[in-house]
Amino acid sequence: NKTYKRDEMMTPIKPLLAAAAIAALPSLAFAESEVIVGGAVTTSVGTGSTSNTEFTAEVFADFAANGFHAGIWMGSLYQDPNDDFEFELSAGYGGEAGAFGYDISAIAYYKNDSGFDHVGIGTELSYGFTDALTGLFYAEVNTDTKDWDREIGLEYAFSDSLTGWVIGGKSDGDANNYGEIGVSYGLSDNAAIDLVYEDANDSDGTLSLTLSFETAVFGG
Repeated sequence: NKTYKRDEMMTPIKPLLAAAAIAALPSLAFAESEVIVGGAVTTSVGTGSTSNTEFTAEVFADFAANGFHAGIWMGSLYQDPNDDFEFELSAGYGGEAGAFGYDISAIAYYKNDSGFDHVGIGTELSYGFTDALTGLFYAEVNTDTKDWDREIGLEYAFSDSLTGWVIGGKSDGDANNYGEIGVSYGLSDNAAIDLVYEDANDSDGTLSLTLSFETAVFGG
């Protein structure tokens, strides 16, 4: 699944939202639920005059029951001067109404040395124009700075295995506009390979190749 970051998207009490949702999962044990774990490795190459190659990895676990969901994500940072890893704790609720999909989540961001960074409140909307074509919108606000990240995109399923997408976005925190175009090929029910080109008006472009996997360890 495509993750909008904001990605990658405060007061000290806000991170407890995600932790509380995870702690409440045992009470949902009799509901329809699932636990999914996965990860990915990515190689990225800059396309500008100062191009360099970066290697990163990530792992995640997601829990869902009756529209409610919670998760933890950890990713490596390439040659960051202060931190080696970043973490996200998230909790939210989502669902579908016909062709319309919706989700709202709270995401707490941490780094391994710098510690707690901020909480974002993100809203994702989608609309299936056809069985193959889906429109996407994502917006996330930093509850400390009140900066917004906004993205709009289209996703098209060429086949059961091949999906392409294009995204444009604007970040208040980074003061830039950005975009990406990508394609994903499913190697199996549990693994996929993605090729993505990203660019912004204040930096050089990046071409990334990602091998990802996920599996349901409960439910699904």
